[in-house]
Amino acid sequence: MRVPRSAAAWMACCMALALAGCGADKVEASGTTDENGACVLTIGTLGPLAGPAADFGLSMKGTADLAAAEVNQQGGLRVGERTCHVRVSPYDTGYTSAGAANGAGEFIGQGIRFVIGPMGATEVTGMKPLAGRNDMLLVANGFGRDALQPRYPLVFHVAPGPSVWAAPIIAEARKHFSFSKVTIVATSDQSGSDIADVNEIRFTQAGLPVSRESYQRGTQDFAPIVSRILGHDPDLVDLASTPAADAGTMVKQLRQAGYTGTFCRLGGESTAEIARVAGGNDVLGNFFYYSMVDLSDPRMQQLSAEYEQIAGRPATSLTLGWLPAARALLRAISAAGTTTDTQAVAARLRQDPLEDPDLGRGVWTGQQEFGVDQEMSFPFYMGYIRDGQPQPLVRLEATQP
Repeated sequence: MRVPRSAAAWMACCMALALAGCGADKVEASGTTDENGACVLTIGTLGPLAGPAADFGLSMKGTADLAAAEVNQQGGLRVGERTCHVRVSPYDTGYTSAGAANGAGEFIGQGIRFVIGPMGATEVTGMKPLAGRNDMLLVANGFGRDALQPRYPLVFHVAPGPSVWAAPIIAEARKHFSFSKVTIVATSDQSGSDIADVNEIRFTQAGLPVSRESYQRGTQDFAPIVSRILGHDPDLVDLASTPAADAGTMVKQLRQAGYTGTFCRLGGESTAEIARVAGGNDVLGNFFYYSMVDLSDPRMQQLSAEYEQIAGRPATSLTLGWLPAARALLRAISAAGTTTDTQAVAARLRQDPLEDPDLGRGVWTGQQEFGVDQEMSFPFYMGYIRDGQPQPLVRLEATQP
């Protein structure tokens, strides 16, 4: 398989950091070995791999798979005096706190110290204490109000939550759509309520009245919640972090019940899956959403093709949008010269300039929201569909709040 230019450029940067980190001293390079005595570095991934939220977990796994393939195609990851082959070990959490905690226990037993994931506020909450006690470094994705905390210095954020991008997207959306009354719908657990809380604040700050509805995760009959949403008479329904399959079902049933307003999803991007479940873009009608990348960009198309060769499934904007974080983690391991000392790797990761060959320059954010600058924020996009027709994405800059 051909190695894209971006991968070669990234590896050059990684090797330079590794050499800079090694200096004249011998650097620890321990880790597991295969049957031939070669170094193997295993990165764990955690997330739902089946069910309504599978799009999230499969995208997270895909991010790790693509980052690992990039370094392996270049001969492996330089770690101190050794070169390590990078492997990915996935764990299906079922999108639950208990599932994430079980995954952490499984990884601890296997000696896996670096994890990309877990997904969602509930999962992050369930895993942080166990990971903290066992010096496991997480590059997680939860958008919860306590996703990052100073007392968990080994937890990083793969990307910012709506506290960073909801307000700019709302402001941009008002240039393209007319709406004056919002209903937010989310699951009743932490993964839903924490994001709905943030979105409510941002809509309220924009001068828009907000109502809320919630439902239990695993619900099969959406007729009651559809009826309650219609009772608020909104002209904008924010699906927040509702799993894609659930969101698509609600969109379809709301349209069938006569709702003619706009939809949005300010809690993560799964537009293609939502549209598929709903019955197509014509059913979505007017819809705007957060997107990490522009899949029509030639660089993203190149990465998408590379990923599809690796995984046998199309890349999502999440897969590609989270890629800089996975690359940064591997750079930090290389620069620290260790496959076991997560504290040393975390120190290197905090110093990473977040210069990605595909997504550009990022910034570290999180201090204002969480009290610690450990989330990686890159330029992002507002995607939107008008009258069933996808429109060009609008690029918005990530800035330090």
